[in-house]
Amino acid sequence: MNKSRHTINDTAWVDFYQQENPRPTQYSLPSIIICPGGGYEHISKRESEPLAFAFLAQGYQVFVLNYTVMNKGTTHNFLSETLLELHHVFELIHENYEAWNINLEQIFLLGCSAGGHLASWYSNQYQFYKPKGIILCYPVTSFTFGWPNNMTHFNFTLPSSAEYNTAEMVTSSTPPTFIWHTGNDCSVPIYNSLKYCDRLAKYHIPFEAHFFDDGPHGLSLANRVTAPDDNYIKPSVQRWLLWAIQWLEKQIQLTNES
Repeated sequence: MNKSRHTINDTAWVDFYQQENPRPTQYSLPSIIICPGGGYEHISKRESEPLAFAFLAQGYQVFVLNYTVMNKGTTHNFLSETLLELHHVFELIHENYEAWNINLEQIFLLGCSAGGHLASWYSNQYQFYKPKGIILCYPVTSFTFGWPNNMTHFNFTLPSSAEYNTAEMVTSSTPPTFIWHTGNDCSVPIYNSLKYCDRLAKYHIPFEAHFFDDGPHGLSLANRVTAPDDNYIKPSVQRWLLWAIQWLEKQIQLTNES
């Protein structure tokens, strides 16, 4: 495995985890872009490299986007800039897919918490580069569904919170979606995911959803690798990764059949 860093701007970069393809002359590999959480305040380490290794082990080339957040010294409304940063990752992949041994028809996107907001936002507002599918882990889908508690969370002024409601952005062009959440998430209420699923159903977007009864916000892999304390080790929730991989493989199979 090789790891390389690619600078996007002064406050954003992407780390690329590249594995050697055992059969490079026969096929290229699928890839996944990970947007960690952190409340647009910081980038969660527990949702970065541990997730990268988990998907790397399943045969994916992995990108972890360290997008612009508040603790990088920003004081202006940078939210729309993060969309451009994510777009830049897709550009990088398209420019280097041959050298990186990546299948351009099998590029997926994953977002956790606030990173789920960014991922769902991009998936509904993309230009040129549409993800094959999107995985949302306990995502924020609106700033009015319980997170943040108030707008003073941001160190800048938002002209209108309504324009950041990604559930309302869902259309018939939204990519297939895998989504999961816990019912007693006290930081980002499950309504964020329920509302998003409601909109996916309205537009007949294929989706798979899993809701677990117990678990704090920010579970990531829900195991010892990502748990800051024992409350974050949830064996019943750990199944989401297996189910997500199975869902990804289903999307890949649909690509191969088309």
